[in-house]
Amino acid sequence: MDASSPASPPRRSDVTRHREMLIAAATEEFSRNPEASMGDIARAAELTRATVYRHFANREVLESAIRSEALDRAAEALADCRLDHGTALEVLRRVIRALSAQAMSLRFMVLQAPDSDPEFRARRAHVLSPLVEVVRRGQREGLLDEGLSPEWIVTAMASLLVAAVRASPSPDAQVAELVHRTLMFGVAKP
Repeated sequence: MDASSPASPPRRSDVTRHREMLIAAATEEFSRNPEASMGDIARAAELTRATVYRHFANREVLESAIRSEALDRAAEALADCRLDHGTALEVLRRVIRALSAQAMSLRFMVLQAPDSDPEFRARRAHVLSPLVEVVRRGQREGLLDEGLSPEWIVTAMASLLVAAVRASPSPDAQVAELVHRTLMFGVAKP
């Protein structure tokens, strides 16, 4: 290619890599400074503002991408929890630990109340839907109260997790233990 020919467009892998870098940098930057600008994100990712805006038209689009990434990570965390290994109570403890760690790493996003977004709520419900069967199994095992719907128990767990993250005084608070104890004493059979 000679000096007068235009530069070739970025390869697809560069586009994907830049997007991932921006999401990671924004997640970290927003956790330090929830008011971070798109320029701050560009600097943190060591990319130009133009690159940021090529991927994300505005802050709302970027935050939506972070929420989507968070739900993808939550789905992966659930898969890693081996939902069919051990009793339902053991599974729920693992799930609460995993989701608490995820939520605390994205505390800034939880504080912004993404649960007011119907699309986010629907996708979160889909991600958490495998837990409904775990709860049903716990009810069949005689470990969880059969008088409560499995969907309600999963909703209560998710709501407790959000409330605990929001109320947590610091990022290293024992959110998982708080959520687990509260949930189990509310739904476990005596």
